[in-house]
Amino acid sequence: MKKFKYRGYDSQAVEQVGTLEAEDYREAYAALNFQGVTVVNLEAVQANPVQIMKNFLLKLQIGGQWQAIFFRELSVMLGVMTLHDSLKTLAGAAKNHPSEKILSELVTAVGEGQSFSAALEHYEIIFGGDAIQSVEIGETSGNLQDVTARLAAQLERNFSTEKKVRGAMYYPAFVLIAAFAATVVLVNVTLPVFENFFVQQGGNLPLATLILLHGGKFLAENLFLIIFALIFFTVASIIIVHKIAAVKIFLDKFKLNFKLLREVEFRNFFGRLSFLIESGVTLDEAIKLCAAATKNLVMKKILSDIKFSVERGANLGAMVAKKNFPPLYVGLIVTGESGGELVNMLRQCERMADFEVEEILRTLPAKAEIFGTLLAGLIVATLVFAVMLPILDVSNLL
Repeated sequence: MKKFKYRGYDSQAVEQVGTLEAEDYREAYAALNFQGVTVVNLEAVQANPVQIMKNFLLKLQIGGQWQAIFFRELSVMLGVMTLHDSLKTLAGAAKNHPSEKILSELVTAVGEGQSFSAALEHYEIIFGGDAIQSVEIGETSGNLQDVTARLAAQLERNFSTEKKVRGAMYYPAFVLIAAFAATVVLVNVTLPVFENFFVQQGGNLPLATLILLHGGKFLAENLFLIIFALIFFTVASIIIVHKIAAVKIFLDKFKLNFKLLREVEFRNFFGRLSFLIESGVTLDEAIKLCAAATKNLVMKKILSDIKFSVERGANLGAMVAKKNFPPLYVGLIVTGESGGELVNMLRQCERMADFEVEEILRTLPAKAEIFGTLLAGLIVATLVFAVMLPILDVSNLL
């Protein structure tokens, strides 16, 4: 998705200025015409690589939980003071913290009359496009306090999910590090002794031992070259994934085969959709915004197809059924549409998806430990096999 800056006028001849995301100029013009904006100027926003890198490093500094804390504190303060005063208070409390620069610029921008969502766009890498869209809707509907509270809850859940997944991966990672250390010691200390002995006795080391020995020597002698190759391969892979849509689609489709990632997508979709409809956004426009918010291209295509059909009078329940959503979610959506309780049923779907995510995360550490144990056993068995074979062959040389 590209970002476009526009300037135009609505049906009341009031100037409209802002930005939007679209695939190309034609889609951007169509989206603005749909919103009733007569476009005077439309231009693609060119990304500044230096600024993107600075914001990325800033995001690493402030940590993944800061955004949730920011929106949570802002939501509480909006209940008793204005947006500008709330931001000013938060900026004053962030002295000597990496977020101080962000909050100071937000205070300045809002104080100069810029909308809060437009101010956040300068730090899109940190806040995310979906959060900025939600803030923009909250400003338009006059419901910014509830929007920030809901954003905080969503960000807290996503951060908790990521934290639990990372925690479950610690054990397998530790096993790999320990195995690597043991292999280094074995290759550089133990196996050379056997090699010298076999050479003196005129014999040959077993094939498995030779593979391990010479493989370890190759890694040691070409360590910097291998590290450079890995870095180059990683950077090239990232560029390929971002530049070639077919590769990104393949990976996104592969991700949706994992229940955890699929349920997280469902949870975010149902949560966003219920919030947008409750805020007064039409169903088709709400689905469009949900499609723009997701980073998974396969999910984006599914939601775009649903939006296309809903615009032409199809029921949401029938369309999610065609797209193979779980039957339980389909049933709740159909019930909500027929009973006029779609928002409540979407919230129920969100809670059910959240329950599924939590159940998967609850068993994930145990599964990771089993995987780590099997991995450790395989590595230890390989090392023991490589060491024991020459010991057993010693008797043939004597």
